[in-house]
Amino acid sequence: MKRLWIVALLAVFAAGVVRGQQGTGALASASVQLEAAIKKEVVDGDLKTAIEMYRKLAQVGDRAVAAKALLRMGQCYEKLGNTETREARKVYEQVVRDYGDQPEVATEARTRLAALAGTAAATSGLTMAARRVWAGPMADAHQVSPDGRFVSFTDWETGDLAIHDLNTGENRHITRKGTWATSDECADLSIVSPDSRQIAYNWYNKDGFYDLRVVEIDGVKPRVVYSDREHLSYISPVAWSPDGTQVLSSFTKTDGTHEMMLVRLADGSTRLIKATGKDSAPSAVFSPDGRYIAYGLKGNISLFDVQTAREFSLIPDPSKHHVLGWAPDGRHLLFSSERSGSADAWLIAVAGGKAEGEPTFVKKDFGVIPLGFTRAGAFYYAVYNIVSDVQIAELDPASGKVVSPPQSASRRWVGITQTPDWSPDGRSLAYVRSREPSQVVIVRSMDTGEERELPVGEMRIGLALRWAPDGKAIVVPGFEAGKGWSLMRIDAQTGQATSLMPLPMGGSGYPRFEFSQDGKRVFYIKWPDVSDLNRSQLVVRDLQAGQETALIEKKGLYSVSVAPDGKRLVIGASEERSQVLLVMPAAGGEARELVRVDGEEANYRVSPSWTPDGRYVVFVKGLKGRSTRHVQVWRVAAEGGEPQQLGLTVDELWWLRLHPDGRRVAIGTWKGHTEVWALENFLPKPSAVPSAKPK
Repeated sequence: MKRLWIVALLAVFAAGVVRGQQGTGALASASVQLEAAIKKEVVDGDLKTAIEMYRKLAQVGDRAVAAKALLRMGQCYEKLGNTETREARKVYEQVVRDYGDQPEVATEARTRLAALAGTAAATSGLTMAARRVWAGPMADAHQVSPDGRFVSFTDWETGDLAIHDLNTGENRHITRKGTWATSDECADLSIVSPDSRQIAYNWYNKDGFYDLRVVEIDGVKPRVVYSDREHLSYISPVAWSPDGTQVLSSFTKTDGTHEMMLVRLADGSTRLIKATGKDSAPSAVFSPDGRYIAYGLKGNISLFDVQTAREFSLIPDPSKHHVLGWAPDGRHLLFSSERSGSADAWLIAVAGGKAEGEPTFVKKDFGVIPLGFTRAGAFYYAVYNIVSDVQIAELDPASGKVVSPPQSASRRWVGITQTPDWSPDGRSLAYVRSREPSQVVIVRSMDTGEERELPVGEMRIGLALRWAPDGKAIVVPGFEAGKGWSLMRIDAQTGQATSLMPLPMGGSGYPRFEFSQDGKRVFYIKWPDVSDLNRSQLVVRDLQAGQETALIEKKGLYSVSVAPDGKRLVIGASEERSQVLLVMPAAGGEARELVRVDGEEANYRVSPSWTPDGRYVVFVKGLKGRSTRHVQVWRVAAEGGEPQQLGLTVDELWWLRLHPDGRRVAIGTWKGHTEVWALENFLPKPSAVPSAKPK
């Protein structure tokens, strides 16, 4: 069925190329021949035969067909690799020179000529250049194909594995699992095979755990290569072996330790490469000849000899390193290093498993997501940009309807604020300014608009913030080097930070917590076993005595909110394809279901809030057929009943806090935007000797 669909699509595409040109038998014949040539190239994969068919079509009288045939012929030459790059360039130059009356095709030919510039860098002395090849909210790129035709990614609208065609800009799903309403399955990470015909990926399956899979790029023959629910909590692909028979993978065991494993695709057998203990398995790459695996761990870049199983240091430098890619010439390893104070890109020559000379500087500020090299020598990478903004909207307390739409709370820090919360008296709004190099807690006066900064030094703040009940401090999850995560109290006047309590593993970074009315107790969600995040507890901790009591244990707990009277709690819990709000006594006892949201509308993790009078609970629902973070705000009576829509719809909503007067609501949005770039013309000429350190 898949092949029939492709053929049908190609038929429509080819017909579009020659639309309006079907008046004579000769021209109609040309369109049919073009359709057949495209099928030979894309469906059958017979590039050489397709080239000859395109060559003949370039001689027909229809200039639209001839131009399109030449363009596709050039793309076929590119797919054949470096040896045919010159032929591809000649064809593209012919299109630009002779077919200016076909603007779309000529423009694409110019684009391909620019892309091929990296191939000639070794002999032409071209200047290093970086060009953006894809950008947008869907650009969650994982790896570029070695032939440079596409990047693999996860389409988070559905959770499907997909590819983005770098020539046409089109996206195509490789898996077709359906909507989030019908399935929680999804792809997480993926890598493309050396021949660009297969993709290895990890898949969150219907049984609730990850396995390792391989699929052809046309979506046929997906198969599970490795699965171990008993001993692994996570598995992800890292790198293909150059011969395409094995996949280097990262294993996270149920005891929290990590391993780098080679998984043989034929039978799923494994070979241990490196046990990294509590340190996450690092990024790693194969040398093009398959002899070595390079990886960065604990400051060093090391090589593992696949034949002898020996491990030795390539760059014994205490600076923080990350391996980015091994150049297709086999002689150069690209890596990032903080040896100069920032994460810069460097190149080291390698021969016989040893470094030759000193690393050479390539590019400054290169803390990027590596997507790999193409055979033409271009290095692809992704830059992930976050736009987070705290906004304020006004509501009618009686009806809950929106009176004025959301406006940014800060005029000075638009796009870099997050995690809002109102002071108990409602006169201040606190939030975090998230821009590097350091985070800052901002306290905004609602009377004057003044914004005071409370620096937190090198402490890293997690994605949560609450005012202490006495209004004298802001409390956040904070990470300090050598100490780990704690719940930190930041004095609202002096900015002095002190630890209230340690945060256990599993809750670090994004804990949901609330204070009792007197501020002496903290309610928070806890994961007793980090290897089983489905098992969660609502715990109350006495801050003075340090004693904890579990109030409820339930799969999928994600939030807690204390009622204004201090006597009730509303709890958020995820169930299979559902979200449930529960109400229970703060002292412990039975939890009753308040509202249940099913299907596509259930795709959210926004903490519910009580209205100041304690009569309602405000929560959110996702929109059917829209992004999983595109939500509407609702309320439901605390005693139960039919929920009411409030008329506030927000894209990428993550935080929601009601003002004590019930008339204003602070919301926090968080939008990710990815850009994919290609770095070209930076590899040394074949005869060049590695130079000394840069200026």
